[in-house]
Amino acid sequence: MKLILSDWNTRGRNLNKLLTSLSALLFFSCASAPQTGEAPLPEDLSSSGDVLSETQAKVVEGSYWALGKSQLKVRDKVFNLDCSGTVMAVYYYAGIDLSRDFGKYTGGGTERIFKYLEESDLLYDTEMPVPGDIIFWDNTYDKNGDGVRNDELTHMGIVVKIDEDGTVTYLHEHYKKGIILEKMNLKFPDDMEKNSAMRMKGTGMNGGWLSSHLYRILAMGYELDE
Repeated sequence: MKLILSDWNTRGRNLNKLLTSLSALLFFSCASAPQTGEAPLPEDLSSSGDVLSETQAKVVEGSYWALGKSQLKVRDKVFNLDCSGTVMAVYYYAGIDLSRDFGKYTGGGTERIFKYLEESDLLYDTEMPVPGDIIFWDNTYDKNGDGVRNDELTHMGIVVKIDEDGTVTYLHEHYKKGIILEKMNLKFPDDMEKNSAMRMKGTGMNGGWLSSHLYRILAMGYELDE
């Protein structure tokens, strides 16, 4: 009887561990990833067959680490809980400081990172991004308050994986939901199942409102370490 009871308890503990691991992989969970140490990289957040550089893989790992976080602290540095702060924190996790030349540029964090990557000749455009790419969007909200779609570089995120049909899973800081994973597909820009809503409610829908409609360009920020 003691042996049977011991075996049952062991199986119960193993089942609890399995359920805990599965819960941690839910994309839209609000739970924070581990606060210390390196975050494990689950298979469904991997590169979908792409061959990644060591830095790209670290950016993807850092994205999983940041998922659901309410505070972004990497080693000795604390980052703002906004879209540019999230991208900077993940890249800093991967060993790249996107803010190292901020003093050379004007504007907010997204604009400064864009200008830095533009000067580094790392911007590019494609319908099939790769994990680790930085995504820039325009017109995600009425930044200057004039009611016109003329607001450039209002949001940014990171490509975590891409499916064979071109559907991108990206990490970003949502203005209501926090740091989450959402979708974009530049091959099927009007497909609401493949593209997450991005334009803030109450700011008008004319001109597009899905992530694909507001997409501007990509950047290979992971190449800054080379």
